[in-house]
Order: sequence, then structure tokens, then C-alpha cells
Amino acid sequence: MICRTIVAAFAVGLALTVAGCAGGEASSTPEPTTAEETTPAAERATPAEATTSTPSPEGASTDGGEPMEEITGAEQNPTEAAPTWDAEAEQAAADRAEAFMRAFARPDLGADEWLAGMAGFMTDQAVELFSYVDPANVPATSLTGEVAIAENQPPTLAEVLVGTDAGTYRVTLSRVAQGDPWMVEYAEPAE
Repeated sequence: MICRTIVAAFAVGLALTVAGCAGGEASSTPEPTTAEETTPAAERATPAEATTSTPSPEGASTDGGEPMEEITGAEQNPTEAAPTWDAEAEQAAADRAEAFMRAFARPDLGADEWLAGMAGFMTDQAVELFSYVDPANVPATSLTGEVAIAENQPPTLAEVLVGTDAGTYRVTLSRVAQGDPWMVEYAEPAE
């Protein structure tokens, strides 16, 4: 009984709407409009809708910076302890940067062989970036043995200065977790 009443009320409302739209004389006075009809839906959001946000997962940046997985290409596991910067991390970063630069300072190799020699030291993004480099344009051919770590390093990023016969290079490395190897993000001549 209630359902028939609701359906009947809906049918009457629909009939009145259709009759009002379908014919009759046009009114000379314009229909009033409301702010809701002229304001785009995005601007009509209620205060609760405008201030509601999805919480960021642990490990994601909330200060407008990029989450670590966007920088390193690896996903962080929020259940693992955050990495720490200590003497072992410093030595591992220095060793990795030096090994990478030994592979980098090989302008005598063909492009495919040169890139393959470095790929194991780099993130996927770095491999993509260095795939556009012609090794014949690399001025360094050997290392001088000078390796220095920049001060005040965060536990997930490291800058290592590596001396070559063509000057000092700055090698930027990253890691996601304490046990992960340092991976080269970028290398460029230090200024």
C-alpha cells in the first residue's frame, strides 16, 4: 500500500513536470536561479567535503615532497624499521659510488656494453636516463682514489664525491631499507 502511494506520488510529480515543460504559454518573467544552479559542482563542496582528505600511508611525504617510492622506484614497507646513517652505511655508499664510477669511466666501450656494466649499480630510472648517454662523450677514463661523503646525510640518500682524471663527480645514491644496497640515482661533474 505504501509502495503504491509512493509510485502514484512520483507519477503525479512526473506528469506535472512534463506538462510544465511541454507546452503552454511562455512566461515573460524569467525563472529565478539559485546559486546552486549557477555554481559548478566542484565549488559547491560542503565544508566537510572540502576539508576531508585521505590519510597518507606511513612513509609517504605529507609536506608536498615526493614519497620515497617515487624517488627510488621501490616501495617502502611501513613494517620495517627506517634505515639509519652510520659508519657501515657510509662505507657501503662510498664503495658503491666508487664501483659505479669505475664502470662509468669507460668511454672506450660501446653504448650497450657500457650501460650493461653500470646497470647493476643503478635504479631503473637511472638506467633509463643513462641509456641516452654516448659513452664516447664521457671525459673520465680512470679514478684517482679520492672518495668523500657529503656531511649530514639522510639515511635514505647519499652524495659521494669521487675523483677521476677528468675532475670530481658527484654520485647520488638512494636506498629504501637498512639492508638494501645503495643504488645510483645520478652522477654528474661536481662544481
